[in-house]
Amino acid sequence: MSLALSVLPLILIIALGYLLAKSEVLPKADWKGIETLSFRVLIPAVLILTLSRTDLSFALYGGVMQGFLLTWSVIAILALMLRLLPRARLGNPGFTTIFQAGTRWNAFVALAAAEQFLGASGLGVIAIAIALLIPTINVTCIIVLTAFGPQSASAGQVIKTVAKNPLVQACAAGLVIYFSGITLPTPVIEALDMVGRGALAVGLLAVGAGVSLRRLGRWDWRLGTAVLLRPLLAPAVLAAIAATLGLSPEQTLAGVLVFAAPAASNGYIVAKQMGGDADLYADVLTWQTVLSLAVLPLWAGYLLG
Repeated sequence: MSLALSVLPLILIIALGYLLAKSEVLPKADWKGIETLSFRVLIPAVLILTLSRTDLSFALYGGVMQGFLLTWSVIAILALMLRLLPRARLGNPGFTTIFQAGTRWNAFVALAAAEQFLGASGLGVIAIAIALLIPTINVTCIIVLTAFGPQSASAGQVIKTVAKNPLVQACAAGLVIYFSGITLPTPVIEALDMVGRGALAVGLLAVGAGVSLRRLGRWDWRLGTAVLLRPLLAPAVLAAIAATLGLSPEQTLAGVLVFAAPAASNGYIVAKQMGGDADLYADVLTWQTVLSLAVLPLWAGYLLG
């Protein structure tokens, strides 16, 4: 299968999720439970197993981690610069939503794409990205929403929110197992592997269920700005930084998968709860999901072809 067609299984699974939700073969209320299962159990199982078995030496992944942090910082700064626009042009709800949509990323899509394009080595790099970026992103987004939204959050609440994130907890568990030298019993490894096998497909089904094609008909400059940041500009920034750092094509592609993935769906709930523009976030998420699936094979072909 050519690299250009490698994204087709991802598209088919997302399309299946969309059809299941649209036809109500699985009622809308059931998808909340499926999302929760993926977020709290299935993806954490993948992360724990991957991090505990990946060689995390700085010599191998130091450049990758630098690339991730530098790229995310560039995109975050560009998003923050939008606040320089007149308030009448871009209000606080729109600003915080664009910031979230530009900096958050959907680990389900990135992990599934990494497995498809790169195999186990790709999963390891994405797991490192999750461990490094998810806490950073959550803290920063909550601070921005607190500073520019109607609701306030104390430092303790920010820390509590990050600490309760299942992906953060799974990364912490995987890192503890790795650095402590603990060897997991074979039955535990097999159980995690069995649970994790369905994680990426179920996660993509949930992504598809959240797509609303009617939102593709909505377009304004705010939506265009968010889509420009991700998935168009961010992977290009990562590729440029990766070239400067001398990262391999495989490492660069793994980074591109992180920054070309659509925003995380949990940002919609955060926007709703903390004074962001939730409808704008939903519009952006739909466009980002469609465009992400279009650009991923192009990047894979460019870097590995």
